[in-house]
Amino acid sequence: MNEPHTRLDKWLSILFLYTEKLVLVVIGGLALLGIGELIWSIYQLRAIRLEDLLMMFIFIEIMAMANVYFMRRSVPFTYPMFIAVTALSRLIVLQGKEHSAAGLIYESGAILLISLAILVIRFSQQFSTGILERREAHEDRHE
Repeated sequence: MNEPHTRLDKWLSILFLYTEKLVLVVIGGLALLGIGELIWSIYQLRAIRLEDLLMMFIFIEIMAMANVYFMRRSVPFTYPMFIAVTALSRLIVLQGKEHSAAGLIYESGAILLISLAILVIRFSQQFSTGILERREAHEDRHE
């Protein structure tokens, strides 16, 4: 027998699932529109700038992140970190020689820290996955 709170939980879960999918489609669509705007501005200016290309990479990474969610039902924590590295790189490129060396050091340090965090996360995921696979294989042999 279904209890009322169980039906409500299931209904809310379905509501949030479809809302989440809708928002992801909107995010992907807006990223696609952003790329379209960049292409249009490149066409109007008749110039391709590095900052536009880096912005396109950010949009592409956002679309890839939404796609990965649809494929795997989860987004690896490293995807937003890659977007942050690209955004910081774009910031450094846009600032040029206008800003102080201290600001450049802070931004470069942030890129280094995020990159190290990505390495640690990736290593720990591989390490923990390897341990689980060995443990399961060991248990299968002893059954």
